[in-house]
Amino acid sequence: MDKEHSKIWKVIDKIAYTNGLSVSALARKAGLDSTAFNKSKRFYPSGKRRWPSSESICKIFKVMNMDWELFSQYMMEADEDEAKK
Repeated sequence: MDKEHSKIWKVIDKIAYTNGLSVSALARKAGLDSTAFNKSKRFYPSGKRRWPSSESICKIFKVMNMDWELFSQYMMEADEDEAKK
C-alpha cells in the first residue's frame, strides 16, 4: 500500500508540473483548498496515510481535461520509474 500511496501522489505532482502549476495552484484550479495536495497533507499527524478522494481526482480531471486513461498511463510510468531505481 505504501507504494500505491506514493505513486498516486507522484501522479498528482506530475499533473501539476506538466501543466506548469504547483500542487497548490492545481488544487485551487480544481476548486479545492490550496493546501489539499501539499506534501504536508499526505499523512495525518498520526503518520497514517491520507489518500486523495476520488472526488478530488475527478475535479483534477475536469479542470485539466483528462480522464482515467491518462491517469492510468501516469500510474504505469510511475511504476516504470520505481523499477529503474
